[in-house]
Formats: sequence, structure tokens, C-alpha cells
Amino acid sequence: MSAEPLNPSAGVIDATQPETVVRDFLRRAEESFTAKNVEAIEKLFLPNGYLRDLLISDWDFASIPKCDLKQFFSDKGVPSINKLTINETKSPPVFVEPTQWIQGFFTFETPIALGEGMVRLQKDPNDQDSWKALTLSLTMDSLKKYPEIAKTARPLGATHGTPPSAKNWLDNRNDQVNFEHDDPQVIIVGAGHSALMLAARLKRLGLRTLILAREKRLGDSWRLRYKTLVLHDHIWADYFPYLKYPDDWPVFIPKDKIANWFESYASIMELNVWTDSSVVPDSTTYDEAIGTWTLQVRRGDGTVRELKSHHIVQATGHSCVFYLNPLLAPKLIVFDRNSGEPNIPKFEGIKDFEGTITHSSAHKGGEGWSGKKAVVVGCCNSGHDIAEEFYAIGADITMVQRSSTLIISCEKGVPLLLEPLYAEGGPATEEADLTIVSFPIAAFEPYLVGLHKIINEVDKDLLQGLKRSGFKLNDDPAGLLIKYWRDGGGYYINVGCSELIIDGKVKIKQGQEIDRFEKKGILFKDGSVLDADIVVLATGYTSMRETCRNIFGPKVADRTGTVWGFDKQSEIQGIWRRSGHPGFWYMGGNLVLSRIYSHFLALQIKAIEEGLAPKL
Repeated sequence: MSAEPLNPSAGVIDATQPETVVRDFLRRAEESFTAKNVEAIEKLFLPNGYLRDLLISDWDFASIPKCDLKQFFSDKGVPSINKLTINETKSPPVFVEPTQWIQGFFTFETPIALGEGMVRLQKDPNDQDSWKALTLSLTMDSLKKYPEIAKTARPLGATHGTPPSAKNWLDNRNDQVNFEHDDPQVIIVGAGHSALMLAARLKRLGLRTLILAREKRLGDSWRLRYKTLVLHDHIWADYFPYLKYPDDWPVFIPKDKIANWFESYASIMELNVWTDSSVVPDSTTYDEAIGTWTLQVRRGDGTVRELKSHHIVQATGHSCVFYLNPLLAPKLIVFDRNSGEPNIPKFEGIKDFEGTITHSSAHKGGEGWSGKKAVVVGCCNSGHDIAEEFYAIGADITMVQRSSTLIISCEKGVPLLLEPLYAEGGPATEEADLTIVSFPIAAFEPYLVGLHKIINEVDKDLLQGLKRSGFKLNDDPAGLLIKYWRDGGGYYINVGCSELIIDGKVKIKQGQEIDRFEKKGILFKDGSVLDADIVVLATGYTSMRETCRNIFGPKVADRTGTVWGFDKQSEIQGIWRRSGHPGFWYMGGNLVLSRIYSHFLALQIKAIEEGLAPKL
């Protein structure tokens, strides 16, 4: 994944030129696409330019460098787009001096959809009088015949002038939640933020949707975790669709607060949620002929309900339900495999260990461990948070770092990544999100490399202190975002634990694999022993595909492809898009990505339901 260096100098332009330049480009682009003239479309781009296509050409995501445009349009066809116009609801076109480009938002239409896009233009190094696209994005915003049920399309809520019904709003709402009269069109398994966001969007598109929550209470996937857990992203990046947090909420939202928000959001948005419910093992089947799933759901009272649905969305995320299993070892906490799949390495000697072993997802806090020896295996966000809490309550804490970790400070580094898009007084969330998706990852990476150097410079004292403490830093040149998109983890946003490591208050055992557990602690491959009363495995989670296998069976899982990481076009694989099995989708990601891509997944499902898009 690479891109050539950009034109370093485009010269100084006057304040009125950006709008003129963007309008001229949109005119040329419309002429080229209307004529389906691939050669003319190619000429719109710089040599290192990219097209980002979200659901416009073939109901998929694509990032196409200029050199591949001819083949792409040969395979997919040139999309019919017209009415390219500067978007008056977004920020006006502007010249961005640090990057030497003009950027502008625009709208367009296809035969079936309304779209939004963003273009970044630089002067052609071979023709200084010509502005060409570094990036051009075409994203579907809505379906013309099926707009969201909102604003002027909102329901009346009453039937004036007719005899009153025997049922009021609450009665009808209860019937909807229980699916008394029909089956859901979409079943979402999992009830974290990504499930709620998608369900809200599907509801506004008029699709009957049911969320199955394994937890007894919505939000328990956050509520039951360690006490000091907070979101590491700033609040401005973490809004839910349609409903923002109150403007006096903290910058970093505590776990119980976001858990309670889940309940409030589901209630206000009138989402259909069955708590304490799970898919019965081996009950899921798919009828290829009619495109319908059949599955059984066990409710909290023990009853089983058979449901049919056109779509299943797996949004299990990283939630888990835990219980004690004395057959394995005293105090060993293991996990219900119908929920998220914690990655628990296999260690010899666990049955001999007299202490407690738990995965980070089941760790409920450091209370009761004051004066005890605690070990955290894993050095990413959860590992650091848990170690910091152990220190705060007076435990003797050691972190086991088996590889390397990318570190960025919450105070200085994260604002450089998020601002000015996600900040107090910044652009509307919808505009910020459109800006994010408009940039193909392959074209974005060179800028992230430069930005990561700046972040490392402002975090220099922190990083040097960690190195002196024996902590191994990950040197991914593109930094946090690329590492998250590619690997899904391997980083820590420092909110205080790094300083504890530097000061020696949290000890580090670096670069040694665990050989086995012994009665009083851990034996490492180098022969050293670490005494422990409690060991927390902050070792992440297995793939969503493995969770699929455990919930829906191998027939479904084996038809789906890899989930997460980059495909050949540097698009994230398998999630928010067709999975490989008709009617089966994966949904997840952090709050930003879930908010953004729930929109595109909802549009795909709606289009299939209305016969506008193929099932596979």
C-alpha cells in the first residue's frame, strides 16, 4: 500500500478561486461520466490520484488508483451520475495551505440514489494551469424512492376523526417489540454500539429489525467491566446517529454512563431489543431458494421462539458473559461461547495455579487485591487500564509485554489525529464523517506517516521514558489509524499508565513468552518466575468469523471471508459489506466507524429488500 509523493507546491491562490476551481472540475467530471468516457475520466486525476466509490458502481466499497480506473470501469461499468453540484449544506470549497490542495463537498444523483462526495484538487505538475483530483469520492447518501422516515415523512402518531382504537401507542409498541404479528426482516445478534446504530438506521428505512442481546440488561457489555474503564476517544468523535450526547457530558465517557446511554438510546429510538436472549445452537438454517433464514431464540424465561428473517447481522463485538468453572481450576473465569470470543492462550499448568485467572473482558476491577501480586498479560488499552487500576488500589503490579505496542498520548497526540474534524466548535458530525470516508486509505497513508512523525515529536519525552523503562515501542510508520484498520489492535492511548511505567510503579516483563503456570505464579521461557495472586489476560479477541462459527455453525462461517484487515484495494475486508454468504453481514468497529458504516450497511440491506441490489 503506497502512494507517490504529492506536488509540494501549488502556489498562492486568491480567496475566490476555490469555488471556481471546484465548479469547473465538477462540470468536467459530469461531462465525462455522462458520456461514459473512461479516457476523459482518467484525465480528471493526478498521476497518483484515487477514486473512492461507496456503493455507486456495484454495491461495494472500492479505492481505485488512476492506473486501475480503466480496468475497474471495464469490470463494473461507468456509473450513471449527474447533477454534480457544490453542496451548500457543507463547508464551502477552501484552499488548504499545509497540503496545497483545494477541497470541496458536492452532491450528485444516480438513477436510484442521491449521493454526496468530496474532491481534493491539486495543480497538475505537468500543467500548472490545470487542477486535477488527488482524491474524488462518490458515496451513496439515500435511495430516491425510499428516503428515511423522518422530518416531513414522520408518522402522524394519531388518527383524528376516527373511532379510537382499543390499543394506544404503548400497546402497539409492545406488539412491535415482541413481533406479535410478523417476523423481523433483519435480526441483529449482539447489542453493543454498532448493533444499536445499525438498528436505528434500519428502522428509519422502514425495516422491521430485532436486536438479540445476550446480556440481562442492555449495556452490560460495558457496565460489567472493570470500574475505571472510560472511552479513550474524545466525545465529539463518539456520537450516535440522530441523537447527540448532552453538551455537558465529559470529554471521556465512563463505562457506566455509556452503558446507560445504550438503554436510553434504544428507548428513544424505539428499537426492538430482546435482552437475556440467545440463538439456540445448531438451529440456524438458510433457504437459498427464497432467501430466508430460520433460527430459534431462547428467551430469558426459557421459552424458545422460532423466527424467520431475510438478513442476519452479527454484531457480537467483544462482549462476553462469564461464569466460574471449578472443573478447570479454582477461580478460573471462562466465557460463554455464544457471545464474543475472548482470545485465551493455552497455557500448561493452569490447574496447578492457586490464584485467579481472568480475561480482561471479565475483569470487574481491582477491589480486594490491595497488597496482592497482580500480573496483566498484554499491553494494549485494556491491559494498561487494568494495570493502572491495580496500582491505584495498592497491588504489586507487573505487565507482561510479549511483543511491541504503539503508544500515543491522549493529551497531545490524539487531538492531532482528531482535530479539527472532531472537536468542540468543529464541523457537523456528518461533514466530518464524509471527510473521513472520502480519503482512500492508500492515499491517506503518506499523510499519516508525516502526521505520526509530528505526534512522536510532541510525545518524545513520553516515548523516550518508556524506552528507558524497558518498554518496547511499535514503530509502525503510519501510526494509530493504520494500525487499527489493519490489525484491529496493538496500541495504547495513554491516559496515565505510561507515566506509572516510567516511574517504575508498574513493572514491565518484556519479550518473554510464558512457559507454564506454577502453583504460585508464572514460569517464563527464560527460566524466570513471576509470583502472582491474580493474572488478567488482556490478550484480545478471536476473529468475528470464529464467533460466527460458534453461533451459526461452520456452514455459515465457511462461506464468509476474512473479517478486518486490508484487501488488495486497502478497503477493510468482510465487514459492513457482503460477507460471502447471502443475507449474512458482519457489523462492528469503534464508535466512529460504526456510525459511518452503519449508514452504508443499512442502505445495502434496504436496496436488497426493495429489489434494487442483488442478494450476493
